[in-house]
Amino acid sequence: MQTLLLIDLDGTLIDTPHYEAWCNAAHQFGLTELTHEEYLANIAGRPRLEGASSLLDLKKAGLLSGLDRLNNGNISMLAEIKQAEFLRLSVYTRLFDDAVRLLKRVESSSQEVKFYTASQNASSLFDDMLRKESITLNQQSIVRQKQDQTREELFLSLIEERIPKEITLIDDSPHSIDVACNLGIRAYQIHRNELLPMATDQRAFIIPSLNDIAIPIIETI
Repeated sequence: MQTLLLIDLDGTLIDTPHYEAWCNAAHQFGLTELTHEEYLANIAGRPRLEGASSLLDLKKAGLLSGLDRLNNGNISMLAEIKQAEFLRLSVYTRLFDDAVRLLKRVESSSQEVKFYTASQNASSLFDDMLRKESITLNQQSIVRQKQDQTREELFLSLIEERIPKEITLIDDSPHSIDVACNLGIRAYQIHRNELLPMATDQRAFIIPSLNDIAIPIIETI
C-alpha cells in the first residue's frame, strides 16, 4: 500500500538562509557566535519566536552586554531582526538539486504528499521555485506550523486519521526526525553534511541525498 509522504521545506527542499539570518541577528543583538550544530539542535524547524527564545536561552551565559534579555519584548525584537535578515538574504534562495529531482518524481507519480514548514516565508518561496522549474504540485498541501504548536502536534495534524506506519517523512532536523520516530512514523533525515548532527533515534534512516528516496513510496514499517 502506498504511504502518505510528508516533506519539510526549509533545509530539506529549499536551501533557505535561516541559519545565516539567525547568525546575523545574534551578532546584531550582542550574542556570541551561533554554530551550525547549535542551530540545528536548538532552533531549526521551530517557529520564529520559539527560535528566538531558544537562541537567547542558549546564549544567555555569553551575552556581550550585562542586560537581562530573556523577556518577551527582546524575544520579539530578536525575531524581527532575524526576519529582516532573512528577507535580505532570501534573494539567493534556491531548491537543492536533489530536491528538484525528487519533486519531479513526485509530480510524475501518484504519490500523495503534504509539505510542512514553521516559516512564514517558505510557502511563497516554494511556489516561486516550482514555477521556475515548471513543476506542478498541489499548493493546498503546504501546512504551516502554528506559533504555539509543537512539532508532535503538527505531525499528528498532518497524518489525521491515518496510522503512523502508513506515513513516510523527510526532514533535515534531528529534532523533527526523533519526534517522528517516537510517533512510529518512518522517518528519513536528509544529512548532506557529515559534520552536522544526526537524529538519535535508532529507527531513523539517515540519507546523504534525496536521490535515495524512491517515488512512489510503497514500503511501510
